[in-house]
Amino acid sequence: MEDLYRTLVEYIKTVREAVFDNRNFDIGPAVDVVEPLVAAPETITKFYLSTIDFSCDEDYLICHQVNAFIYSLVIGRGLKYSREHLFRLGLSALLYDVGLFMIPEAIRNKEGMLSQGEYETIKRHTLFGRDILKSFDQYPILARVAFEHHERENGQGYPQGLRGSEICEPAKIIGLVDTYEAMIHNRPHRKAHLQHSSVKELIDSRNLMFAPNIIKAYLEEIGLFPIGSFVKLNNGTIGQVIQTNRTFPMKPIIRVFFNGQGFKKDDGETIDLEDHPILYVAGSLHRDDLPEGL
Repeated sequence: MEDLYRTLVEYIKTVREAVFDNRNFDIGPAVDVVEPLVAAPETITKFYLSTIDFSCDEDYLICHQVNAFIYSLVIGRGLKYSREHLFRLGLSALLYDVGLFMIPEAIRNKEGMLSQGEYETIKRHTLFGRDILKSFDQYPILARVAFEHHERENGQGYPQGLRGSEICEPAKIIGLVDTYEAMIHNRPHRKAHLQHSSVKELIDSRNLMFAPNIIKAYLEEIGLFPIGSFVKLNNGTIGQVIQTNRTFPMKPIIRVFFNGQGFKKDDGETIDLEDHPILYVAGSLHRDDLPEGL
Protein backbone atom coordinates (compact mmCIF):
# COMPACT_ATOMS: atom_id res chain seq x y z
CA MET A 1 0.00 0.00 0.00
CA GLU A 2 2.82 2.40 0.73
CA ASP A 3 4.36 1.63 -2.66
CA LEU A 4 1.04 2.53 -4.25
CA TYR A 5 0.94 5.83 -2.38
CA ARG A 6 4.50 6.65 -3.46
CA THR A 7 3.68 5.73 -7.05
CA LEU A 8 0.83 8.23 -7.05
CA VAL A 9 3.01 10.93 -5.49
CA GLU A 10 5.69 10.40 -8.14
CA TYR A 11 3.10 10.51 -10.91
CA ILE A 12 1.66 13.83 -9.73
CA LYS A 13 5.20 15.18 -9.60
CA THR A 14 5.68 14.31 -13.28
CA VAL A 15 2.35 16.00 -14.06
CA ARG A 16 3.50 19.11 -12.21
CA GLU A 17 6.74 19.22 -14.18
CA ALA A 18 4.88 18.86 -17.47
CA VAL A 19 2.45 21.65 -16.58
CA PHE A 20 5.34 23.88 -15.49
CA ASP A 21 7.02 23.28 -18.87
CA ASN A 22 3.77 23.64 -20.83
CA ARG A 23 4.08 20.05 -22.05
CA ASN A 24 1.48 17.32 -22.41
CA PHE A 25 1.61 14.49 -19.89
CA ASP A 26 0.71 10.83 -20.18
CA ILE A 27 -2.53 9.79 -18.50
CA GLY A 28 -1.68 6.10 -18.96
CA PRO A 29 0.12 5.65 -15.62
CA ALA A 30 -2.89 7.10 -13.79
CA VAL A 31 -5.25 4.73 -15.60
CA ASP A 32 -2.95 1.81 -14.77
CA VAL A 33 -3.22 2.59 -11.05
CA VAL A 34 -6.90 3.51 -10.82
CA GLU A 35 -8.34 0.60 -12.86
CA PRO A 36 -7.13 -2.27 -10.65
CA LEU A 37 -7.83 -0.30 -7.48
CA VAL A 38 -11.52 0.23 -8.28
CA ALA A 39 -11.86 -3.34 -9.49
CA ALA A 40 -11.51 -4.50 -5.88
CA PRO A 41 -13.44 -2.18 -3.51
CA GLU A 42 -11.96 -3.93 -0.48
CA THR A 43 -8.56 -2.67 -1.65
CA ILE A 44 -9.86 0.90 -1.42
CA THR A 45 -10.63 0.28 2.26
CA LYS A 46 -7.24 -1.30 2.86
CA PHE A 47 -5.49 1.58 1.10
CA TYR A 48 -7.42 4.18 3.11
CA LEU A 49 -6.79 2.49 6.46
CA SER A 50 -3.10 2.06 5.72
CA THR A 51 -2.51 5.75 4.99
CA ILE A 52 -2.32 6.40 8.73
CA ASP A 53 1.24 5.05 8.58
CA PHE A 54 2.35 7.06 5.53
CA SER A 55 4.09 10.41 5.57
CA CYS A 56 4.33 12.79 2.65
CA ASP A 57 7.18 15.26 2.65
CA GLU A 58 6.55 16.64 -0.81
CA ASP A 59 5.01 19.95 -1.82
CA TYR A 60 1.62 20.32 -0.12
CA LEU A 61 -0.24 20.34 -3.43
CA ILE A 62 1.24 16.98 -4.44
CA CYS A 63 0.13 15.28 -1.23
CA HIS A 64 -3.19 17.11 -1.28
CA GLN A 65 -4.17 15.64 -4.64
CA VAL A 66 -3.20 12.10 -3.66
CA ASN A 67 -5.07 12.33 -0.35
CA ALA A 68 -8.15 13.79 -2.06
CA PHE A 69 -8.02 10.86 -4.49
CA ILE A 70 -8.19 8.38 -1.60
CA TYR A 71 -11.02 10.18 0.23
CA SER A 72 -13.01 10.49 -2.98
CA LEU A 73 -12.84 6.77 -3.68
CA VAL A 74 -13.92 6.00 -0.12
CA ILE A 75 -16.98 8.23 -0.51
CA GLY A 76 -17.75 6.88 -3.97
CA ARG A 77 -17.68 3.36 -2.60
CA GLY A 78 -20.02 4.48 0.18
CA LEU A 79 -22.40 5.81 -2.46
CA LYS A 80 -22.39 2.33 -4.05
CA TYR A 81 -20.78 3.56 -7.26
CA SER A 82 -20.28 1.02 -10.00
CA ARG A 83 -16.76 0.09 -11.05
CA GLU A 84 -16.99 2.44 -14.05
CA HIS A 85 -18.27 5.34 -11.95
CA LEU A 86 -15.54 4.74 -9.38
CA PHE A 87 -12.96 4.73 -12.14
CA ARG A 88 -14.12 8.08 -13.52
CA LEU A 89 -14.32 9.53 -10.01
CA GLY A 90 -10.84 8.29 -9.10
CA LEU A 91 -9.20 9.54 -12.28
CA SER A 92 -10.90 12.92 -11.86
CA ALA A 93 -9.84 13.15 -8.20
CA LEU A 94 -6.23 12.45 -9.04
CA LEU A 95 -6.03 15.28 -11.58
CA TYR A 96 -8.70 17.84 -10.66
CA ASP A 97 -6.29 20.44 -9.25
CA VAL A 98 -3.61 20.40 -11.96
CA GLY A 99 -4.57 23.98 -12.83
CA LEU A 100 -3.03 25.13 -9.56
CA PHE A 101 0.39 24.22 -10.92
CA MET A 102 -0.03 27.19 -13.27
CA ILE A 103 -0.55 29.63 -10.40
CA PRO A 104 2.66 31.38 -9.27
CA GLU A 105 4.08 29.85 -6.09
CA ALA A 106 4.40 33.32 -4.60
CA ILE A 107 0.60 33.48 -4.59
CA ARG A 108 -0.13 29.83 -3.79
CA ASN A 109 2.24 29.84 -0.83
CA LYS A 110 1.72 33.40 0.34
CA GLU A 111 1.66 33.89 4.10
CA GLY A 112 -1.23 36.01 5.26
CA MET A 113 -4.38 37.06 3.50
CA LEU A 114 -4.54 37.15 -0.28
CA SER A 115 -5.40 40.42 -1.95
CA GLN A 116 -8.54 40.49 -4.07
CA GLY A 117 -6.40 40.38 -7.19
CA GLU A 118 -4.43 37.39 -5.89
CA TYR A 119 -7.65 35.60 -4.99
CA GLU A 120 -8.98 36.17 -8.51
CA THR A 121 -5.74 34.69 -9.86
CA ILE A 122 -6.16 31.61 -7.65
CA LYS A 123 -9.72 31.16 -8.91
CA ARG A 124 -8.44 30.90 -12.47
CA HIS A 125 -6.99 27.47 -11.69
CA THR A 126 -10.38 25.94 -12.49
CA LEU A 127 -10.16 27.32 -16.03
CA PHE A 128 -6.54 26.27 -16.39
CA GLY A 129 -7.39 22.76 -15.18
CA ARG A 130 -10.26 22.47 -17.63
CA ASP A 131 -8.07 23.57 -20.53
CA ILE A 132 -5.27 21.17 -19.57
CA LEU A 133 -7.55 18.16 -19.16
CA LYS A 134 -9.88 18.68 -22.10
CA SER A 135 -7.21 17.20 -24.37
CA PHE A 136 -8.08 13.82 -22.81
CA ASP A 137 -11.31 13.69 -24.78
CA GLN A 138 -11.79 9.99 -24.03
CA TYR A 139 -12.45 11.09 -20.42
CA PRO A 140 -14.54 14.28 -20.70
CA ILE A 141 -15.41 14.10 -17.00
CA LEU A 142 -11.86 15.20 -16.14
CA ALA A 143 -12.19 18.68 -17.59
CA ARG A 144 -15.69 19.12 -16.18
CA VAL A 145 -14.62 18.21 -12.64
CA ALA A 146 -11.59 20.48 -12.79
CA PHE A 147 -13.90 23.31 -13.86
CA GLU A 148 -16.70 22.63 -11.35
CA HIS A 149 -15.06 21.44 -8.13
CA HIS A 150 -15.39 24.87 -6.50
CA GLU A 151 -19.08 25.22 -7.36
CA ARG A 152 -21.41 24.90 -4.36
CA GLU A 153 -24.98 23.73 -3.74
CA ASN A 154 -26.24 27.23 -2.91
CA GLY A 155 -24.73 28.82 -6.01
CA GLN A 156 -22.05 30.70 -4.10
CA GLY A 157 -19.12 28.86 -5.62
CA TYR A 158 -17.09 29.66 -8.73
CA PRO A 159 -16.40 30.04 -11.63
CA GLN A 160 -20.02 29.97 -12.86
CA GLY A 161 -22.14 30.07 -9.71
CA LEU A 162 -23.81 26.76 -10.54
CA ARG A 163 -26.40 25.30 -8.17
CA GLY A 164 -27.49 21.82 -7.09
CA SER A 165 -28.07 19.49 -10.02
CA GLU A 166 -26.21 21.82 -12.38
CA ILE A 167 -22.99 20.53 -10.78
CA CYS A 168 -21.86 17.01 -11.68
CA GLU A 169 -21.74 14.65 -8.71
CA PRO A 170 -18.02 13.77 -9.01
CA ALA A 171 -17.25 17.50 -8.72
CA LYS A 172 -19.47 17.67 -5.61
CA ILE A 173 -17.62 14.78 -3.98
CA ILE A 174 -14.21 16.13 -4.88
CA GLY A 175 -15.22 19.64 -3.82
CA LEU A 176 -16.05 18.29 -0.37
CA VAL A 177 -12.86 16.30 0.09
CA ASP A 178 -10.79 19.15 -1.36
CA THR A 179 -12.21 21.44 1.31
CA TYR A 180 -11.75 18.95 4.15
CA GLU A 181 -8.23 17.98 3.11
CA ALA A 182 -7.19 21.62 2.91
CA MET A 183 -8.66 22.36 6.34
CA ILE A 184 -6.71 19.66 8.20
CA HIS A 185 -3.24 20.66 6.97
CA ASN A 186 -1.05 23.60 7.88
CA ARG A 187 -1.01 26.25 5.19
CA PRO A 188 1.25 29.28 4.87
CA HIS A 189 -1.56 31.59 6.03
CA ARG A 190 -3.05 29.47 8.84
CA LYS A 191 -2.61 26.51 11.16
CA ALA A 192 -4.46 23.30 10.38
CA HIS A 193 -7.91 22.84 11.87
CA LEU A 194 -8.57 19.88 14.13
CA GLN A 195 -9.97 17.02 12.07
CA HIS A 196 -13.04 16.73 14.30
CA SER A 197 -13.66 20.48 14.07
CA SER A 198 -13.32 20.33 10.31
CA VAL A 199 -15.91 17.57 10.11
CA LYS A 200 -18.31 19.62 12.26
CA GLU A 201 -17.88 22.60 9.95
CA LEU A 202 -18.74 20.45 6.95
CA ILE A 203 -21.83 19.10 8.72
CA ASP A 204 -22.96 22.62 9.57
CA SER A 205 -22.70 23.52 5.87
CA ARG A 206 -25.21 20.84 4.87
CA ASN A 207 -27.73 21.99 2.24
CA LEU A 208 -25.70 25.16 1.74
CA MET A 209 -22.27 24.27 0.43
CA PHE A 210 -22.43 20.50 -0.06
CA ALA A 211 -25.11 18.00 -1.04
CA PRO A 212 -26.78 16.14 1.86
CA ASN A 213 -26.28 12.69 0.32
CA ILE A 214 -22.55 13.33 -0.03
CA ILE A 215 -22.27 14.67 3.53
CA LYS A 216 -24.09 11.52 4.70
CA ALA A 217 -21.72 9.22 2.79
CA TYR A 218 -18.77 11.19 4.12
CA LEU A 219 -19.92 10.75 7.74
CA GLU A 220 -20.63 7.05 7.27
CA GLU A 221 -17.32 6.28 5.57
CA ILE A 222 -14.89 8.73 7.19
CA GLY A 223 -16.67 9.56 10.43
CA LEU A 224 -16.71 12.22 13.11
CA PHE A 225 -13.20 11.22 14.17
CA PRO A 226 -11.42 10.36 10.90
CA ILE A 227 -8.55 7.95 10.53
CA GLY A 228 -5.39 9.63 11.83
CA SER A 229 -7.17 11.98 14.27
CA PHE A 230 -5.45 12.51 17.61
CA VAL A 231 -7.86 12.30 20.53
CA LYS A 232 -7.93 12.49 24.32
CA LEU A 233 -10.27 10.25 26.28
CA ASN A 234 -12.15 11.19 29.42
CA ASN A 235 -9.63 9.23 31.54
CA GLY A 236 -6.68 11.18 30.10
CA THR A 237 -5.54 8.56 27.59
CA ILE A 238 -4.13 10.06 24.39
CA GLY A 239 -4.13 8.16 21.12
CA GLN A 240 -4.76 8.15 17.40
CA VAL A 241 -7.86 6.90 15.60
CA ILE A 242 -7.00 3.85 13.52
CA GLN A 243 -10.53 2.72 12.65
CA THR A 244 -13.91 4.41 12.66
CA ASN A 245 -17.22 2.92 13.76
CA ARG A 246 -20.15 3.30 11.34
CA THR A 247 -22.71 2.17 13.91
CA PHE A 248 -21.37 4.26 16.79
CA PRO A 249 -19.43 7.21 15.29
CA MET A 250 -18.39 8.46 18.74
CA LYS A 251 -16.72 5.11 19.51
CA PRO A 252 -13.69 4.66 17.22
CA ILE A 253 -10.76 2.32 17.75
CA ILE A 254 -7.63 4.15 18.89
CA ARG A 255 -3.95 3.30 19.15
CA VAL A 256 -2.74 4.38 22.60
CA PHE A 257 0.26 6.73 22.79
CA PHE A 258 -0.05 7.88 26.42
CA ASN A 259 -2.10 6.21 29.13
CA GLY A 260 -4.31 8.02 31.62
CA GLN A 261 -1.35 8.56 33.95
CA GLY A 262 0.63 10.29 31.22
CA PHE A 263 3.10 7.46 30.61
CA LYS A 264 4.15 6.85 27.02
CA LYS A 265 2.95 3.61 25.46
CA ASP A 266 4.77 2.10 22.50
CA ASP A 267 3.55 -1.49 22.70
CA GLY A 268 0.85 -1.12 20.06
CA GLU A 269 -2.01 -1.22 22.57
CA THR A 270 -5.40 -0.39 21.06
CA ILE A 271 -8.74 0.46 22.62
CA ASP A 272 -12.05 -0.22 20.93
CA LEU A 273 -14.29 2.33 22.62
CA GLU A 274 -17.37 0.30 21.74
CA ASP A 275 -16.11 -2.30 24.25
CA HIS A 276 -15.63 0.30 27.01
CA PRO A 277 -18.95 1.99 27.84
CA ILE A 278 -17.45 4.36 30.41
CA LEU A 279 -14.75 5.67 28.04
CA TYR A 280 -15.39 8.33 25.42
CA VAL A 281 -13.56 10.91 23.35
CA ALA A 282 -13.35 14.07 25.44
CA GLY A 283 -11.53 16.17 22.86
CA SER A 284 -9.30 16.33 19.79
CA LEU A 285 -5.66 17.36 19.58
CA HIS A 286 -3.33 18.81 16.97
CA ARG A 287 -0.18 16.80 16.32
CA ASP A 288 1.75 19.90 17.45
CA ASP A 289 -0.05 19.79 20.80
CA LEU A 290 0.84 16.21 21.66
CA PRO A 291 3.06 15.60 24.72
CA GLU A 292 6.80 15.54 24.13
CA GLY A 293 8.27 12.16 23.38
CA LEU A 294 5.90 11.10 20.65
